[in-house]
Amino acid sequence: MKFIKLEDWHPKGIDDLEPNAWLALRRRESTSVIAGPGAGKTEFLAQKAAYLLETGLCPPNKKILAISFKTDAAKNLADRVTERCPQELGSRFVSMTFDAFTKNIVDRFYSAIHGDWKPTQQYEVFFPNKRSVSDFWRRLQSSVPDNYQFSIMSEVRQMTDSTFESNVVGSWRIPAHGIHAPQSARDYIIVSWLLEQIKVSNDGQSSISFTTLNRLAEYIIRTNNHVHRAIKGTYPFVFVDEFQDTTYAQYDLLLSAFGLSEIAVTAVGDYKQRIMGWAGAKDDAFHQFEADFSAQRYPLRLNHRSSPELVRIQQVIAQAIDYEVSELQTNNHNQISGDAAWVCVSRNIDNEASYLAQWIASDLRSSTLKPRDYCVLVRQKPEDYEQQLSSYLTQYGLSLRNESVKIGKTTLQDLLAEELTILFSTLLRLGLGQRNAKVWSQLSAAIQLLRNKNQEDEKALRQVEHQLTNFISELRDAMLQPFTSENTRHVFERVIDFINLKDLRKAYARYATGDLLEINRSALEVFFTHCVESQSSWANFLDEFEGINHIPLMTIHKSKGLEFDTVIFLGIDDNAWWSYQPGNTEGLATFFVALSRAKQRTIFFYCQQRGSRRRVSDFYALLTSAGVKEYEI
Repeated sequence: MKFIKLEDWHPKGIDDLEPNAWLALRRRESTSVIAGPGAGKTEFLAQKAAYLLETGLCPPNKKILAISFKTDAAKNLADRVTERCPQELGSRFVSMTFDAFTKNIVDRFYSAIHGDWKPTQQYEVFFPNKRSVSDFWRRLQSSVPDNYQFSIMSEVRQMTDSTFESNVVGSWRIPAHGIHAPQSARDYIIVSWLLEQIKVSNDGQSSISFTTLNRLAEYIIRTNNHVHRAIKGTYPFVFVDEFQDTTYAQYDLLLSAFGLSEIAVTAVGDYKQRIMGWAGAKDDAFHQFEADFSAQRYPLRLNHRSSPELVRIQQVIAQAIDYEVSELQTNNHNQISGDAAWVCVSRNIDNEASYLAQWIASDLRSSTLKPRDYCVLVRQKPEDYEQQLSSYLTQYGLSLRNESVKIGKTTLQDLLAEELTILFSTLLRLGLGQRNAKVWSQLSAAIQLLRNKNQEDEKALRQVEHQLTNFISELRDAMLQPFTSENTRHVFERVIDFINLKDLRKAYARYATGDLLEINRSALEVFFTHCVESQSSWANFLDEFEGINHIPLMTIHKSKGLEFDTVIFLGIDDNAWWSYQPGNTEGLATFFVALSRAKQRTIFFYCQQRGSRRRVSDFYALLTSAGVKEYEI
């Protein structure tokens, strides 16, 4: 392929980049990009990938590694690169989550783990919580030798259940030469925690957390030169999205894998949106990165998402987080008349749910918006809000869907972002007869990638196109049969067989090792069955499966990276924000993230029955100072 000269390269799919984005894109060394909400972080990374691939700065035998925190963010970035690059170039862009990258290293280079640190090759991933840690303290106390008892339990008292694994274990490195006598009480505690996971459990497998997997991956890279050289030799360019949420363990892994080398790491994010401190996010990630990687910082100043009025309100919250924050600009317009943000105050939950359902129904009738243009956000426990609001929405023919709900070993939101799920639903849409030239083209390209066909082999590409055409025809016949459990099951199996999980595993790096693909296949079957049981036709099934006519309900953390025309923020009270301390930066950042998901409107709801608002009074004070009005309903 002929490469584009550096001076002749132009952005793909957009008119231009802002000046600082151009500087960050052209820099060949490590780079720090501070990009606020709506600044186009994903678009910037997609453009930089296209620039590196199309100009040959990333050589033909090398790849770009992109690491995100959420499955849908990784998928979104990969899709944008695919749209902007020829397939032979786009296939050299590897986009995965931090957890998938970590697990991939452990599974691929399992033989590089030695001695007592070696888990079973097939292992379970478990997610420790405060209860898991407190139970560990009790077991530890009963097993500590008498001469260590005082010093170890004294050390334990200085640790907390919520930050032990993320901060303490996450910042500890496994010794390169096996287990020796612990050098301190702290070492004894950490080693005991790790080995308890690594040892074989009753079902014959190790049960390992992602932090422990991360420590094993870092150990492999640090102690095995062959592995380290292979990783650095494969990825001369590395992107890390939402860098403000990087944990101690994740940062240490990046440092071991790509630090002190010629690898160019581009870290993108916004310290004002640091909301994962509870999960171990470093509080100085950008400054540490810039020092360790000699990275140059470039702030992006444009907001491409929100209306001018919402950007003005967001600026008030941003300045409460960091009074030196630069003033953002927007190239959008206000598309609604009236307020862009307001607070609704109700006396009880029924009053709140009834009013909100009526308002959404009325707004839908008077606009061109669809149900998924709205989003209901809560700080935590969406199930506590789901039933009441759903019952009132149903009266207007509307549905609410909790996208944070668990499906098997994943969540609905993550499942719907998986390549397997997207291929599955796209094939069913085409089988139903819903023809779309763009969808067909994208599906054809995806199947060519699955079958590993050379883009220059026209005969092979025609063969894949012919196979796809024949399969869609067969699928259409099958979907014309009565909508019974037996027939729908047959369709499910035919589509999975056509996708071919072996081909999927080969085509996508994050599926290459471990059980991620099996987890998603199992969850897909569970969700498929649930949707079949609640519907009476394939058309209704697909609408239900994809959530076409559902208003999404999710936590603020799950909304990161997403955008909606109208954001409805429920539960701004002391009970929902029980751990918040007035003026707490991370709490303000969480509030800022919720506000910044909206393109045109944000509506805040306070219900007196849910609790008081003394603890979160500064939220309301900031809104008042921004000119946001409050109404009783």
